[in-house]
Amino acid sequence: MLRIIEGTIIANIMSKIRKSLGVFLLLLGVLAIIWFSYVYVVSRVAGFHPVYLQMAGADRMTLRWGSQQAARDTVFYGLSPTELSFEVVEEDAVTNHSVTLSNLLPQTRYYYRIKHLGQWRQDAAEWFMTTPKPGELSQTRIWLLGDPGKTVKKIPVREAALGWLQQHPRIGRSNLDLILTTGDQAYPNATYQEYVTEFLTPYQGIFKNIPVWVVFGNHDARRWSFYQLFDRPQQAEFGGLASNTPSYFSFNYAQTHIVMLDSHDADLSPGSDMLSWLQKDLRQSNQKWTIVLFHHPPYTRGTHDSDVNKIRKRRMTRVRKNVLPVLEKAGVDLVVAGHSHVYERSHLIQNHFGLANTFDGDAMIKDAGKQVAGETVYQKPFRQDGTIIPGGTMYMVLGSSGEGNQGRFDHPALPIASAKAGSVFLDIDNESIRSRYVTEDGDVIDKFVIRKASTSPALQKTN
Repeated sequence: MLRIIEGTIIANIMSKIRKSLGVFLLLLGVLAIIWFSYVYVVSRVAGFHPVYLQMAGADRMTLRWGSQQAARDTVFYGLSPTELSFEVVEEDAVTNHSVTLSNLLPQTRYYYRIKHLGQWRQDAAEWFMTTPKPGELSQTRIWLLGDPGKTVKKIPVREAALGWLQQHPRIGRSNLDLILTTGDQAYPNATYQEYVTEFLTPYQGIFKNIPVWVVFGNHDARRWSFYQLFDRPQQAEFGGLASNTPSYFSFNYAQTHIVMLDSHDADLSPGSDMLSWLQKDLRQSNQKWTIVLFHHPPYTRGTHDSDVNKIRKRRMTRVRKNVLPVLEKAGVDLVVAGHSHVYERSHLIQNHFGLANTFDGDAMIKDAGKQVAGETVYQKPFRQDGTIIPGGTMYMVLGSSGEGNQGRFDHPALPIASAKAGSVFLDIDNESIRSRYVTEDGDVIDKFVIRKASTSPALQKTN
């Protein structure tokens, strides 16, 4: 009799547990549906946003914009603002618009205007420049933005940069060729509206004329809008090696090979798809200069510490240990990362893949630079046949275009550091890369040149 009573009690308890578990799982399922529905809604690209340029090439340009009402918009374009002789009509009525203009001439200024539901979007025609042919000798000016989604100092940094451009015009051509970022375009959660408010709108006066290429950062990963907004070359459309994925890619601009990696979602293990592709891509490139960008810095003592190896910080360690050896073996010239909301920079260094306290300046600094007319000049060896000569790589942390924060700034590999918000201009020609860090106040507080020439011609100075 006692056993029967005990069995009944246990059965009742188990029944209640099963019912409670069922209710819990049901609630969990409902919460998951609500959460994913919310993420879908805030990630959906639907609404008005300004025009911006993507996928710039010598023979093509992609224009993107958004509208409240779905429509088949028309792009009118031509070689004169008053003679827009060509037009492209979208095939489908959409709110997230993307139109590629093709069969264009290289290094040529085109004008365009967009008509939406019978009305012009712009008061007058806008313009863009197609790129030089890959490998062509052409002076290139790049604007680097680091973590631009932050709000605090975005506008002062932008205005200071525009002021610097006005003070340093280029005769007979536009003052800027392309824009590259280090990721985190929208804070805090990378919703569609945050991309509009924090990235596309503040820079709309620039993005409508100058193409922008963006890195995928940890904040970009919080929602699903990123890949709906930004185009990525997957089939080597602009040089480089086909990656067959939007996560990482490369392209050529004049004599510069540019690589943009995914340090957040991609596998950073040796032999992974991305690192295998990276090795092949760098091996096949014959461009004189190579610049690589990704989000997580291999070295920093700013708002993050690259020595910390906790789960959420581990990617900085993996980048340092697994990605850097590939880059240095290929003779990469400049590596630019973000994430840490400061500005930091190394000399030309090599073979530092460990913790900060293992940095040996005597062995790892290949060139500490020389002061010439107020700027630090570095020299890298170069052979016309493309043979890689170990000469060190420059590492830059640029996460301060939205805000600048104080850090410890005591990483031995990064002797140059600042808490000032700012952005970087790179002027590249066949002989040198010249860099300027322009702060929110308009001051240029770091100037360096990397020269790569068989001879030593006089440098054309830029303040």
